[in-house]
Amino acid sequence: MTTSIKRNAYQELFNTPNGKTYLAELPKVSKIFSGQSFLYRQHGTRSMVIDIRLTDVIDQELLQIAVNRSLQRYPYLSSMLVREDAHYNLTHDPLPLIVAQQHSLRVLGSKDVNYHLIDITFEQKRLFVSYHHALVDGRGIMPFVRTLLYYYISSKVGLLYGVPKVNLANDPLSLDEMQEPFSNLPELKIPQNSIQDHGENSYSLPESRAFDPQADSYRFETVIDQTSFMTFAKAHNATPAIAIGIMLEQAIHRAHPKTTDPVMVNLASDLRSGITYQKTARNCVNSISLPINTPITTDSDFTETATAFRKQIQLQKKPEYILQTINKMQQLFDTLDALDSFQEKQKMMSAFDTNLINTFVLSYSGQLRLGSLEKYIDEVHTYMSGTNGLSVQMLAANQKLFIDILQSFSSDIYVKEFRNILQENHIKYNSLNKKTFQTPYSLF
Repeated sequence: MTTSIKRNAYQELFNTPNGKTYLAELPKVSKIFSGQSFLYRQHGTRSMVIDIRLTDVIDQELLQIAVNRSLQRYPYLSSMLVREDAHYNLTHDPLPLIVAQQHSLRVLGSKDVNYHLIDITFEQKRLFVSYHHALVDGRGIMPFVRTLLYYYISSKVGLLYGVPKVNLANDPLSLDEMQEPFSNLPELKIPQNSIQDHGENSYSLPESRAFDPQADSYRFETVIDQTSFMTFAKAHNATPAIAIGIMLEQAIHRAHPKTTDPVMVNLASDLRSGITYQKTARNCVNSISLPINTPITTDSDFTETATAFRKQIQLQKKPEYILQTINKMQQLFDTLDALDSFQEKQKMMSAFDTNLINTFVLSYSGQLRLGSLEKYIDEVHTYMSGTNGLSVQMLAANQKLFIDILQSFSSDIYVKEFRNILQENHIKYNSLNKKTFQTPYSLF
């Protein structure tokens, strides 16, 4: 497939109803506000990567076709960043998004990817979807990933499977998907100081004290049997994310039994249910802080903590509390937005390069939900390097739960204890040894 053919096929995307809607709407929503925390970094922002391991070797031509068909439904993912004085705005990228067969990940926003903010690469049976968090968050990119896998796997195996709720090329996009999430907010009474900030008093992992954002990160993969895991979780009134969070707390307390500070589970939380544009693909995530004050040593301790976490999550998911969180975030974004020079913005955002969130962060992307197509997917992992401390990424597919523990330090003490806890609770799993890795900085 020649470059000219790829370019023509790409341009045809914008002659479709969705493409025309995107081109007409983009100038109205080009300014990035909620995604500013991922911009103005001295070295750029590390790519977030979804690493999909299929059961068969990938066909490049079929993959390119699947990418083009998927972009018909999500044309706003073809945007690129332009700098205008001290601000970054989105504009349409007229150059095609071309998949590449290569071992290394490409730099988002660079000439190598035709300036796109997402990228598709592959190697043998592994498919990599990289994306820039200023453009979309995890919930924003996953519908595209599902559509891409639907088109690619269906064409590869020669059958068109019906998968519920997968967006297809000709399905109309909602204008909400392109909207800035912190605009046109609903009017609700916002409670004042009703959510306690536990961050300053929570336990800081000692390994996090020496951090170099330029250094390698470390990744530990664990693949958990979903049936045995959910049997345990349901018996303890825990959601998947709550169960993993409590198990990691147990692992940390076992590693540091003398600590008296609360271990803090910072659970990534989607804010969309409290805003007007609930279908937005833009960055719309914060975290819910869930402290554990004493070690979890018994089954009843586990169930009691899981139940308390459920109640706290339900409270903080109410629209009025989500608006309280957004108001706090807006104060930061307003301050950043008001700065007159690019250098001032970089200086302000430099603190985020070494920022540490105690004790760890946990993000669960949910089920892939591809039905009968999931048997062609062996594993799915998601990760980003360069984050201080310990964080966890979770995703479920094909009756398996994929856990990626990401660290800025090499010690495997918490991973070993976590896997011991899985074994003690008769939860089946497979694991791999430590992987040293870096995802590339974006150009922006």
